[in-house]
Amino acid sequence: MSSSPLLGGSNLPAPVIMQDHPVFLRASHSAWHWIDQKALVASRGTVLGYLVAAASMTIHYKTTEEKEGTGLSNLFNFSTICSALTFIYHLITFAWTYTHMYHPEPSEVEGRLARLIIKAMSLPENMGSPRKQFYFQLFHSTTTVFCFMNSVIYWLITRQHDAAAAAVTVGSEVAANLVKATSGTPLSDLLGEGWYKTFIMINLYAANSLIMVVEIFFFNSIKPALVNVCSHMLSLMGLSGAYLAWGAVGKSVTGEYPFFWMDEAQVGSKEAVSLYSIGFVLLAPMMCILMHGFIGIREILTRPGNRTDY
Repeated sequence: MSSSPLLGGSNLPAPVIMQDHPVFLRASHSAWHWIDQKALVASRGTVLGYLVAAASMTIHYKTTEEKEGTGLSNLFNFSTICSALTFIYHLITFAWTYTHMYHPEPSEVEGRLARLIIKAMSLPENMGSPRKQFYFQLFHSTTTVFCFMNSVIYWLITRQHDAAAAAVTVGSEVAANLVKATSGTPLSDLLGEGWYKTFIMINLYAANSLIMVVEIFFFNSIKPALVNVCSHMLSLMGLSGAYLAWGAVGKSVTGEYPFFWMDEAQVGSKEAVSLYSIGFVLLAPMMCILMHGFIGIREILTRPGNRTDY
């Protein structure tokens, strides 16, 4: 693959560099030559099947076995939003990859209903539109960055706070042991809760991030958003702020905050809430840099003639 400037002759400047393929096609093709389209369709189908099964189990656990919170509060949980974004992203990219492989011309599909279904599943029209490409790449980045943020916040902040709060509130030896187990041997407290809860927690706070890392390394060939990097970063920060507003709506509806640090009563002051909130928003560009780091590693590994020829 190569990139070519919009203006290349007559000694005119070339202010913009265009990717040789739209981001939609790059989302439907692996960067590795040994992952052909059939293997990619099968791999995406497997991941999508896992996400459907995991979502069913999570909904069952949240509605029947989880004692904390209410059913409605799950709509405002950051982990729920991350899981929904991951599912939607993989549903869309599976549909695109499948139809691009097996039905490249939707108009040639027999049967009106089947033709309409295949057309709805196919790659969008006018794929060269910069606006469409920006929005989809932002969707890809938002899904990835939010999943990374969700994992970092839970494993580094929320678990430690919950364990410490249990020890202070209950004041029991069991709670104290929980704090010790959490700080000394990671996952020991989760592994002692039975496989079902362990699976749900790992799926919510680790699996989605791992899936998006696999997506970056093996399932697509999306390049870094270098042209609109400032707009990209600002958009991610704006979406993070929008989630905080959504969490505040959740408080007014359910009486519960999605994060403990959004509650002034738990952190001690409005200033502390503000600092946590600012940290949450600033975590987005940090995770975006991490995402671009993974993309950069993949670009280096696939550079010597290993890119898929579309």
